Amino acid sequence: MAGIVIPGSEVGSTRSAARQLTGKTPPSAPRAIELKPLSEPVELLAELRAAAPEHPATARASAPDLLADYATDVWCEELEAAGIAEAVVLHAFATCRREIWLWIEGDRRWDQLAGYLSARVIRRAPIL
Repeated sequence: MAGIVIPGSEVGSTRSAARQLTGKTPPSAPRAIELKPLSEPVELLAELRAAAPEHPATARASAPDLLADYATDVWCEELEAAGIAEAVVLHAFATCRREIWLWIEGDRRWDQLAGYLSARVIRRAPIL
């Protein structure tokens, strides 16, 4: 079975083939987005740990949103510059519900969770 041949691509690079298909030059390297490290929100953690024994479902359900609000406040400039909407952060944190719960329970260190959360947000950043 023969592959698809783009006119002119047999002598050019994949960059020239992409330019012919889209009319745009693909970026030479992925866009680097840097989010400043999040310091551990100890007051929020204390509130969530206090609520967990009596209302575990509520604590578990609200923790990602509360942490996303905290992170959005800290990262506001970086998120705006990268074109990342608050909804992206909320969704990324919601997908980490289990990891967040492990942090609340003391089974996950903050530096592990914070790195995981920031990586999830960066992966969901729009490609401009």
